[in-house]
Amino acid sequence: MSLSSSRDSLIHLSPPMSCLIRGSLIRTVHDHCPCHPNGRYVYWYLSINHGGRTRMHKLQDSHVPFIRKALKDYDRWWKTCRKIFELNTQIALSKEA
Repeated sequence: MSLSSSRDSLIHLSPPMSCLIRGSLIRTVHDHCPCHPNGRYVYWYLSINHGGRTRMHKLQDSHVPFIRKALKDYDRWWKTCRKIFELNTQIALSKEA
């Protein structure tokens, strides 16, 4: 398989950009709360860095699976991009020779 076809297959297999989120999923637990039947609250936050400042976005429990998948897709996309960058470099250097 040529370098170009390897690169093209990576591009084809990468997740769509519309499904990517860059950030971190954070779970916080507040124990010993007298107003909650179980004595604890669980909160989910999406932590995103905007221009050097971290923003925390509180999530509804129903959104957590979508956010978790979007974060994993971003990680997979970024790893794929790095492989594509390496292949692009190899292709460019082979054309110079």
